[in-house]
Amino acid sequence: MKINGKKPGVGTDNFVKKAGDKDQVNKAGAGGALSAGDSVDLSQKARDLSRVKKMLESVPDVRGDMVVKLKTDIEHGAYSVDAGKVAEKMIAKALRDSIYSKKSDE
Repeated sequence: MKINGKKPGVGTDNFVKKAGDKDQVNKAGAGGALSAGDSVDLSQKARDLSRVKKMLESVPDVRGDMVVKLKTDIEHGAYSVDAGKVAEKMIAKALRDSIYSKKSDE
C-alpha cells in the first residue's frame, strides 16, 4: 500500500491548530466533565471488589512474625519438615492442575 500526499483535515496539523486555540481546549480532559445529569452506578460486585482491594492493601506482603519464628527455629535446629505432607500437597496440586488444564482444553 502506498500513500501519497496529504488530504486536507487529515493528520495532526488540524489537531495541533485546534488544540492550540485556547477557546477550544476542554480543561476537564479529553472525556469532558460530568454534567449535573450524569451519574455512574457500580454493580454490587464492583463495590465488593473495591472493598476487598482496600482490605488487601492493608495486609503486609511479608509476615514478619512468621519469618522471625522460622529463622529462629532453623538456627536452633527445631524446624522440621514432614516429607509425607509435602509430598501429599505436591501430588494434590499436580492433580488439580492437570484437571484444570484438561477442562480449559475442551
